Amino acid sequence: MRMIGIGLMGFLLAGIALLLSTMNILEQGKRYIHEVTSGPQLVFEHRTPAKAQDLYEAVILRADPDNPVILSGFPAYQSVAFMMPVDARPTSGYLQIDATSQVLVGVEGVLRISINNTRRGEMLLRSGEVGRSLQIPLSQADFAGNQLVVSFSLQGTGPQIQCGSQDGFEAVVEIETTSAVFLTLDRPLHSVRDQVHAWGNVVRVAWPDWLKKDEQLRRLVLATQFQRRGLATVFAPSSQEPALNTLELRAALPAFPETDVSAQTVGALAQKGTNGGLRRFYRQAVWRERFELGGHSRQYIPSQLDLRMQLGHLMHGQNWSLTVTLNNRLVFQEHTNGSDAEYQTLIDLPVDIQVATNTLEVVATTTAPKDGVCDQGPELVAELLPHSRLIVSDTPFANAMSELHTALHSVGPVNVAMTSELTALDAAAASRMLDLVVPAGVELKPAARKVHINVLGPGHPAPLLPNGGTTWLVTQVSATQGLSVRKLLPNEPLSHVGLALLVTPAAPVLPEAKG
Repeated sequence: MRMIGIGLMGFLLAGIALLLSTMNILEQGKRYIHEVTSGPQLVFEHRTPAKAQDLYEAVILRADPDNPVILSGFPAYQSVAFMMPVDARPTSGYLQIDATSQVLVGVEGVLRISINNTRRGEMLLRSGEVGRSLQIPLSQADFAGNQLVVSFSLQGTGPQIQCGSQDGFEAVVEIETTSAVFLTLDRPLHSVRDQVHAWGNVVRVAWPDWLKKDEQLRRLVLATQFQRRGLATVFAPSSQEPALNTLELRAALPAFPETDVSAQTVGALAQKGTNGGLRRFYRQAVWRERFELGGHSRQYIPSQLDLRMQLGHLMHGQNWSLTVTLNNRLVFQEHTNGSDAEYQTLIDLPVDIQVATNTLEVVATTTAPKDGVCDQGPELVAELLPHSRLIVSDTPFANAMSELHTALHSVGPVNVAMTSELTALDAAAASRMLDLVVPAGVELKPAARKVHINVLGPGHPAPLLPNGGTTWLVTQVSATQGLSVRKLLPNEPLSHVGLALLVTPAAPVLPEAKG
């Protein structure tokens, strides 16, 4: 009898195990507990991943994880990218989106999620402040590329008022930083390149309190080299945080190629992004383009805008009104016939109002009179054509920073030194300053005694300067988060309070500078 009882018990346990595995009861139980504690969780395209003998798991954060992703009003669009591991390959996984919405009463809206331009999930908006979690299992086709591009679209209508709906103020959705891709891999996530991808394409630099100045300098230079390759860097002071030491940083650098500077030059407009494609609107449309003249590479000042537009047909003899501003200064305004589809003109751009960072705006509206406050008029269509471009002159852009770039460009490799040890916060600021000061295509390295750039720690005395040619002092401007570049006068006494860079292209020998 005992043997029969043991046999029946074993049969019963096997049946229960089979039931649990086929009905996925455990997974449903975990999901129920999560919904009770953290709110509802949506799962799209539910599929059971293939079982592997040895499971290696990884969590991939979105690229640029420190910048918020917020969708405000209807419609609104945003996108993020997740860099996939390259050396270890995914076998299965899912995308988890954690979103917090603030929605007015009476609003009907939906948050749509697309992966690589294919809609994969939707989440209805609820009134009030609501936190939701959504999971989308990933297929092998999603792992084919080196990155997973996730797009968000916020669509809906607001409560009806006397003159239509009050679109633009009804809903705000934030994609939380806890959103991530959860992967099962074919091998452990060991390579430094894959670790950087998993951190959101962020290089975490180990910066413990006990790190000596010489080693700090090496890591500071390496971190700046990563920034010049388009990667964000974070200086981690805690030994508990996963971060890279000097050897790991040096070994990982060749895996990330240098960014192409030539693609960042001034020229074409409306090639992609929000300025590309057709616009549909009622009252007016604004195309806003920003262009840099004070970057790493030598730039030339644009003298004209070759404006080319496709304008929709207007009824009843109405005209289009086009306005162009540069840095909030009016440079062009004209009315054009509403029956002319194509529009092209050359607009002079004053040189004296152009600065390091410029904003060009093209505004299109009509001369149609409005019949009361509720009259929005007909739907209008217009497009800023991709043939529009800035015509560059032969005059190079010149300011203190460009003059400094020219001086450093002629010295070859730039030697960097430090006068004192830096905290993690100061090291992050110094790395950003070095990235902006050293011109594109110029190598930088830790200095021995001949120094081109000296990093001056806050509150520490500057080294005594021999007569070694022109010297610049670069400091941070807290109000604008920009840099102040000032050429020092001969024998000018040097005093500073915060973090600064002392730039001496002639490279005098500074006994205090030791790397």
